[in-house]
Amino acid sequence: MHLRPLLGMMMISCTGLGLLACGDDGDASTTDSAGTDEPTTAAPTTEPTTTVPTTGTPTTDGEPTTGDSMGDSTSTTDGTSTGDEPALACHALPLPAALVEDGAWDDGLTISGFAGYDGLTPSVHDFARDAEGGLLAVGYFHYIGKEVVHPFARDDGDGWVEDPSLGVELERPTLSAVAADDGGRVALATFSALPADLMQREGEILLADGGEFETIGSFHGAVRSMAWYDGELWVAGVFSIDGKPAMPHLAVWGDMGWHAPPGGSLTGTGAFELTVDDDVLLVGGAFTGVGGVSAHSVAAWDGADWTAFDLPNSTVFALARDGQGDLYAGGLFSIENSVETGGIARWSGQSWQSVAGGLANPTFRGVVSDLAVRSGELHVAGCFTSAGGVPSDPAAIPAPGLARWAGGAWEALADPAGGVGTAWFTPLKCGDEGPDAIWDAAYQRLFVDGDRLLLGGSFSGVDNVASQSVIALGADDQWVAQGEPGRGFSGASRSLAVGGPECAVHVMGGVSHAGALAVDNRVLRDDGDAWTPVGPPLPAGAYCWQLAVDGAGVPVLGCDLPSENDLPPEGGALRLVDDSWQVVGLPFAQGGVAAVGFDPAGALWAAGGGGEGFVAREDGDALVVFGTSNGRVASLAFRPTAEGEPVQAVVGGYFSEFAGAPAGGVAHWNGDAWEPLGDGIVGSVLAVAYAEDGAIYASTADDGTPNRPILARWDGAAWADVATPEPGPVDAGYAFYSLLARGQYVVASGFAWPDSGQRNLFVYDGATFASLRGGATAIYVESTALAKNGLWFGGTIAEAGPPEARVSSVGIAHLR
Repeated sequence: MHLRPLLGMMMISCTGLGLLACGDDGDASTTDSAGTDEPTTAAPTTEPTTTVPTTGTPTTDGEPTTGDSMGDSTSTTDGTSTGDEPALACHALPLPAALVEDGAWDDGLTISGFAGYDGLTPSVHDFARDAEGGLLAVGYFHYIGKEVVHPFARDDGDGWVEDPSLGVELERPTLSAVAADDGGRVALATFSALPADLMQREGEILLADGGEFETIGSFHGAVRSMAWYDGELWVAGVFSIDGKPAMPHLAVWGDMGWHAPPGGSLTGTGAFELTVDDDVLLVGGAFTGVGGVSAHSVAAWDGADWTAFDLPNSTVFALARDGQGDLYAGGLFSIENSVETGGIARWSGQSWQSVAGGLANPTFRGVVSDLAVRSGELHVAGCFTSAGGVPSDPAAIPAPGLARWAGGAWEALADPAGGVGTAWFTPLKCGDEGPDAIWDAAYQRLFVDGDRLLLGGSFSGVDNVASQSVIALGADDQWVAQGEPGRGFSGASRSLAVGGPECAVHVMGGVSHAGALAVDNRVLRDDGDAWTPVGPPLPAGAYCWQLAVDGAGVPVLGCDLPSENDLPPEGGALRLVDDSWQVVGLPFAQGGVAAVGFDPAGALWAAGGGGEGFVAREDGDALVVFGTSNGRVASLAFRPTAEGEPVQAVVGGYFSEFAGAPAGGVAHWNGDAWEPLGDGIVGSVLAVAYAEDGAIYASTADDGTPNRPILARWDGAAWADVATPEPGPVDAGYAFYSLLARGQYVVASGFAWPDSGQRNLFVYDGATFASLRGGATAIYVESTALAKNGLWFGGTIAEAGPPEARVSSVGIAHLR
């Protein structure tokens, strides 16, 4: 098995779970593992019947329709055929030149909250309120709904929009802190995630005083918090102001420029919190002294003197005073000197005390990233899974990273089961992994706005409410998404297929929400202006690689079945029958089913395996193996034959022999027997396609194999790479996971990053190989499908289009 799916399982995690925010969750995402009961392996019946489930699956009575369609998806490309059956019509859909050359990207595939570039998850790092009462938010993001924005947003009561005052292009597209005073001044701090050495990173402090932002200082390191106090700007973090080495980690800017804190510089490794408490400035961090006095991790400046609130051997990320006047500290520490619980403490007037058992994770103590007081009650955000003790403590409550201390008891602010998927890579940091870890924590900031509480961070939602990077807790303690959702995904679509009477695209895998709709990892059907769930959630414990849909709209999944007794998983093709997923025939002991599809005659095929690969074809009520190999079969495609002609197919994968003969990663079914295609392909074959003119195409993994072809074409006599620099792309790493051949075109999608920036989606027209309408920014694109309403692409997609005209397109993209 190649590493792409495993990488995807790590990247497409669900936030909203404190455990996931801490990085100890394992590889599989919640959306991949959530589901219904395990698939049923029933004795085959002579007349399977699929009834209409509550989610709208079409009904087919008697034998499965011979108009079955094979989904154009991750390696299973196009089993086109002629004829009048619904599915055959779907496979005969043309790919018009106008779509390839002039198609426009669908800009409605957006999500609530703040979206961003591909790769690293978008994030909100800080909030503030300006002199006019507007809310400000900064972080790492690029879209609010359909709008392209700087990472500086405001909400004047009508929703989040870009703050227009940032009239300069940022050299670094991230802002880590914001502070506003009553006189209209606003300060911003830029942030860089690279290089790995925090003190080698560069940033700037920007200031606007009723006009444009200007740079008032540059630094090396990172800024975590800023605050205005007594007319001056205080800046805290892990940094050094350029040219001012005598004020590390805590610096003050005023009329005379930059200076150290009153009394002298901070001694320690960093300052992370600044908050004004009445007339006193509270400072938290990891230090042993500030202003010339000994102070461990917490200190207060009242304008004349420093006061220490010693919390030794601690890193304090947050400070707040509740409605009773009690001071609380949150961060990385344990009053009990425990490795299991901690993260929060209350000042008794003379010393710090633990708060009712503290916060914990299953194997290490909790970490608090921020505190806020709403209606007199303390709200806590961070990296923990339980409050009031370790998870096994009967007095503890499950609390996935969000909790409230009220009335002397802990209350959870989210359900541990309410995770939300993401199409972005999430660092899964707690704040205890090193000096820069807190900037990667899932829950960054809490901010009180009247009777609601704002939460910012790198999460994709909370408590089963999808809202990327920013969400609000209302007065009724219900989480509310910020901004209107489009039809984008929380999660990344793994496999696409076209089928049903309307030749609609269907989606499978890794998606928890379609827009605002919680879909619970179901197959989804595009109904034009909305996504409709089809059938129950994918089976619990199964990992499904691919989707196919027949002419009546009934889906079939190719899966690794749940393993038993630590044995390697068996494979199964699961068909939706009576609103449940049922294994077609018997499981495959050779391993998981990597590819499924319907041939032009309507028969279901399945391929996969592990050390031994297989190809099977539906015969009555069973899938009968009729081809084996010495490695996994990963892809399958059919020749578009006329009705009544023998079915021809091609398979590709990680094998060197097929049906006992040398095959080199590809093998051909000629209607009667398996045969090699020349010497085969150099490299591991990821995807195959069978064109109308009889040409066969294959793509290979970028695994370091010398002289491997990027996109190879078999003309009946020899293989040739058609994605060469002439006429193909510039030098870059290429690995196409999905191929679709229609008419004169072959569409290739996967991982492809040329210097042009037009990435991941390419088209070969018989003469040239070039980007398809600017491509799509994504960690990778995993599947392709041609429906009546255009081309669809699935994967860890964030944007679509060329660099100068990209649109937000989350988890899926649509060219129309």
